[in-house]
Amino acid sequence: MSNPPKGEDIAHMRLPQLETTRLYRRIAELLETRIDQGLFPVGTFLPSERELAEQLGVSRTSVREALIALEVTGRVDVRQGHGVEVLAGKQRSVRQSSDLDIGPIQILEARRVIEPRIAELAAANHRKENLDAMRAAMALQASAASATAENYREGDREFHLEIARASGNPAYQVVVDKLWEYRTKPLFERFERLLVGPDRPRDTATEHEAIYAAIEAADTAAAGRAMKQHLDAVLSAFIKGSAAD
Repeated sequence: MSNPPKGEDIAHMRLPQLETTRLYRRIAELLETRIDQGLFPVGTFLPSERELAEQLGVSRTSVREALIALEVTGRVDVRQGHGVEVLAGKQRSVRQSSDLDIGPIQILEARRVIEPRIAELAAANHRKENLDAMRAAMALQASAASATAENYREGDREFHLEIARASGNPAYQVVVDKLWEYRTKPLFERFERLLVGPDRPRDTATEHEAIYAAIEAADTAAAGRAMKQHLDAVLSAFIKGSAAD
């Protein structure tokens, strides 16, 4: 019977590295490898989102994120309602893209946990200047011609940032600002363009009004509830949308 390793031997033992790659990136890397191997030739279409999800044993949401990641890197063209066509050449590899470190669904899931609490604090701690800034942000967003217009996104961002400022805790402002940085990245922008329906701007305006009214009334429970309902609706729009089927 062999002797157990000594303390100094244990100290030098190497443990296997844990897998931290996001699931959608692993799917994108697998598909990219298959494209490079010629299994999906240029000009052909990938299997449908549903078929890929069934073959890989993953959710359609993860497949959807993977397909859009491949489009952002120039490997495929996602044509809503038609399919995903393999393109010639590539701008960059999925493996080499730092823009794909966190997916849109993960960002929204984090926001729906954090921002309702921020809204509750804003209802308790806001000042008049916070309310004025929120109202100005809502007006800026309402003036936009479409959900992809710069002033629409800036108004949306400023509305949520002002709520974080109104919370009285500057750390929340840092967190919200950082999460919003990811919305400007190509993966999130393309995901949003493909999957957000035409009614989302109108629905967002209604939901923002409910959040604002609760904060103005200093109703902490209603503010948190309204924020959660808003982010649940946005997340649902992303999950239900179909990139390629």
